[in-house]
Amino acid sequence: MTTLKLRDYQRQALDAVYDAWSEGVRRPAVVLPTGAGKTVVFAHLTQEFRNSYVHGVPDKGRRVIVLVHRDELADQAMNKLRQVLPEDVSVGKVKATHDQTDADVMVCSVQTLASAGRRERLLADEGRHGNVGLIITDECHHAAAASYRKVYDAFPEALQVGVTATLERNDGKSLGDVWDDVVYTKSILWMVSKGYLTDVRAKAVDVSTLDMSGVKRTGADWAAGDLGRALEESGALGAVSRAYQEHGEGRRAIVFTPTVATAEAVAADLNGAGVPSGMISGETPRDERRHLFEEFRQGRLRTLVNCMVLTEGFDAPWAEVAVIARPTRSRALYTQMVGRVLRPWEGKKDALVLDLVGASANGLRTLIDLEPGAVRKMRDGESLADAVVREAEEGDQKVPAGSIAFELRVRDLDVFAASPTAWHRTHGGVMFIDIGRKKRVFLWPSSQEPGKWDVCAQDETGAGVTQYQALDLSMALAWGEAKAEDHQEFSTRRNASWRRGTPSEAQLRAARALGVDPKGLGRGELGDALSVAAASRDLDRFLS
Repeated sequence: MTTLKLRDYQRQALDAVYDAWSEGVRRPAVVLPTGAGKTVVFAHLTQEFRNSYVHGVPDKGRRVIVLVHRDELADQAMNKLRQVLPEDVSVGKVKATHDQTDADVMVCSVQTLASAGRRERLLADEGRHGNVGLIITDECHHAAAASYRKVYDAFPEALQVGVTATLERNDGKSLGDVWDDVVYTKSILWMVSKGYLTDVRAKAVDVSTLDMSGVKRTGADWAAGDLGRALEESGALGAVSRAYQEHGEGRRAIVFTPTVATAEAVAADLNGAGVPSGMISGETPRDERRHLFEEFRQGRLRTLVNCMVLTEGFDAPWAEVAVIARPTRSRALYTQMVGRVLRPWEGKKDALVLDLVGASANGLRTLIDLEPGAVRKMRDGESLADAVVREAEEGDQKVPAGSIAFELRVRDLDVFAASPTAWHRTHGGVMFIDIGRKKRVFLWPSSQEPGKWDVCAQDETGAGVTQYQALDLSMALAWGEAKAEDHQEFSTRRNASWRRGTPSEAQLRAARALGVDPKGLGRGELGDALSVAAASRDLDRFLS
């Protein structure tokens, strides 16, 4: 059976959780940036916990609860779990009208389980279906709320783990009494340096009429309603459309605003300026929301304006611009907003952040806050990676190989940069792995769900078989690599030993047959050129 291979850091995160449990840490937390694959990590944790977790801890039960706090997060978690878990492991939803408490893995709304009646029914089902031995909390920075405590207290014997992109709350409340320790973390800069995330640059949109000195605060941040009124009264919202048209270059953008009224006003301005835009708030019906997501994915909408509902759990790697029309003092909130546009995508070189900046905005968060201490000052329009490298060089420091600054300077901007597997593209853009004798694994745009990808395998006869359907790009790449590893006839790794040396006679004959000029190419380079030529001949003719 083909098994999904974890990235090295994802494997390390799981091992850190197991080590923590073995040392008596019952509530460890894992902090990974948006786009690092947190859902993939806890999906594998679920599988491994059910199959083989021992580590000296008595068996308290093999069933698993995944706690989420929003509809989209529930569906996203269920999809990822079903992609990773064996077919004989049932995945159910416990939310609102859904009550699949007999499932092996239950994706549960914390609001639903905060109800005593729903908790009691789930506990009653333990006698028939087995005990809950593990609770995974997604976006665990919310876990200081009383609703989470009710769930945790109902299952005192269960192990726990929390995952999030930032273990900080927007209201400044402490999470120290919920999570015992952060046992594994990776920074945004590290992810950028390895090619897992795209670099990001910012442009300040100065709005002199916006004075926030009188805007009230709630907790550690500006109050959304008060901020919304200040934006409307100052006329600052009109700057969003102008800034996008000037700097966005037509790239797809996510716009963040503080209130429904401000979101509606910005969307109207953009549409009036000829920029097709949709608006989403917490009041948007689910079907309409899905329709807008699809229009955005297809590019028929260039911007998606939202009233703070797309800060978590929204995957849109094709989005390249984040417009922060909701100035914030919260590092956690700013990181969540910017994180929506950091995922790699075909042809995406970097992400752009347009920061709406008004007068008297002391404490306003900027790109520097994505990596505290890494950069002292950024120049307008400069990318985060470029700022790190510049400051290292300005300080007359040697930038040693292996350092973050060095890795950022030489980073590969290709979407395949983070993979050790030799992925290629046909002349028509089809992504594939050559596995020998005219066989290959390739990705094809999904007809089932536009914007997603199918993983397909082609044998020596040219016949293609779909292996996995409707996956996001990162998951499709991972399953493609796993499938290729099962069937390869030679090493598909980019650093494989066969790639060294001069071309073989067989390669030279193949080059003549395919019309490939071998001049100046080493064995690996010529092998790549032959793979691309053959795959282009076989696959591109099916492109519409």
